[in-house]
Amino acid sequence: MRIVSFDLEGDFAAFKDPSVTTNQTVTVVPSKSALIGLLGALLGVKRSNSIYDGIYSEEYLNLFKSTSVGIKLRNNPEKLTYYTNHRSLKEAKTKPFKSDLLVLPTYTIFVKSTDQINGELLSRLEANNFVFSPTLGHSYCIARIPKHSIEDLKEIDPCGRRTSSVVLDELQESNNGHSGVIFSVPAECSAQIIVERHIHHYFSEDTLNKIVLRQFIPVPVDGKKCFVLIDSVETPLKLSKYYSLNNALEEAICLY
Repeated sequence: MRIVSFDLEGDFAAFKDPSVTTNQTVTVVPSKSALIGLLGALLGVKRSNSIYDGIYSEEYLNLFKSTSVGIKLRNNPEKLTYYTNHRSLKEAKTKPFKSDLLVLPTYTIFVKSTDQINGELLSRLEANNFVFSPTLGHSYCIARIPKHSIEDLKEIDPCGRRTSSVVLDELQESNNGHSGVIFSVPAECSAQIIVERHIHHYFSEDTLNKIVLRQFIPVPVDGKKCFVLIDSVETPLKLSKYYSLNNALEEAICLY
C-alpha cells in the first residue's frame, strides 16, 4: 500500500463545530468531513451538483467511502477571539457574537485512497494546480501546501508503539466509562494533549451515519516533537486503523 501526505498551513483556520450555533468556536484540527471537502476542492469533486440532487453527490460519496485520512499537528497554534455586533431579530438592539480563529496552524495530512484518487491527487500536488482553491474551514482562510510526498504503508498493531498523529476514540463517552484508547506520555516528552469532540461521518455498508467521537491530539510544545505511547486500543466501529510509514515500526499513524 502507498499513501499520499502533504503539509497544510495557512495564516488562519476556522474549522467550526456545526452543532454550535450560539457562537463560532473553532477546533484545533479539522474533522474528517472537512478534510474530505478539502480533497474534493483539490480534485474538483463537488459535494453537490445541484440543490435538486440532495446534500451529497454520488462522486463525493464515493470519495468519502474510498478515503481514509490522518492528521498530525505540527505546531501549537494560537486561538484569536473577537466579537462582532449582530442585529437582534427579537428586539430593537444589537448583541455581541463571539468568533474564534486559529493563527498560523500547520498540519501534515495523510490520505489513503484508491490508486486512481491517489494518482490524481499526487498529480495535482506536483503541478500545484487545483480545481478549487484550498481553504481551512472558511473562504477567507486560504491554505498553502508547501510540501508533499508519497510513501509506503504497512498496517501494524499499535500497542506498545508511539504516535504523534491525532487518535480517534471509537467509544462514545455517553455509553462507556472509559476511553477506547489508553495511552501514556513518556517522561522525556513534554506533551500537551488536547481532547476534541467532532461529529464523525462514516459509512456502515452503504449508509452514511454520524456520531460524536473524541479525538486525542498530541500538541508540540516549544517546538519539540510530541508523541504518546499507546497501551491498548478498542475499535468496535472498525473506523480506525494504524500504520507505519516506510517500515518505520517505531511510530504509528492513525487513519480513519
